[in-house]
Amino acid sequence: MKGERQMIYKNIIFKADPFSYDLKFDDRITLVGGDSGVGKTVLYEMLEDIRLTDEYKAIRLFNYRSDDFQNTIKQCRDSFIVVDNADNLINDEVRKFINFELSNQYMLFLRNCDGLNVSDKSFKVMKFDNNKITLEEEL
Repeated sequence: MKGERQMIYKNIIFKADPFSYDLKFDDRITLVGGDSGVGKTVLYEMLEDIRLTDEYKAIRLFNYRSDDFQNTIKQCRDSFIVVDNADNLINDEVRKFINFELSNQYMLFLRNCDGLNVSDKSFKVMKFDNNKITLEEEL
């Protein structure tokens, strides 16, 4: 419904040998943190493949190679938007769009959440356990 906070995906589950991914989302905006080299960009690349399936066709991906990011993201509606290296791409205008375009859900690889309407459930870190990758609440 228009104006209502929407969750496009509560879970994204897939396998990319030797790993299985079980990503659970508790909020419309999920901030995935972690040090460099923990696998955030690898996860982004996996999502590039699964977005081609019918089940995950609402996924829209943006990174430093995206053309005209500032305008293109503002055209998205009813999408699960993933932004890699978001600290380098998101400005105040995009933060406002994220806060007020409630038809979208967001997974942002971002360290600075200033200006975003997030909750305690928004903050996640990637966790590896027996070749299973999950998003866990950041403590």
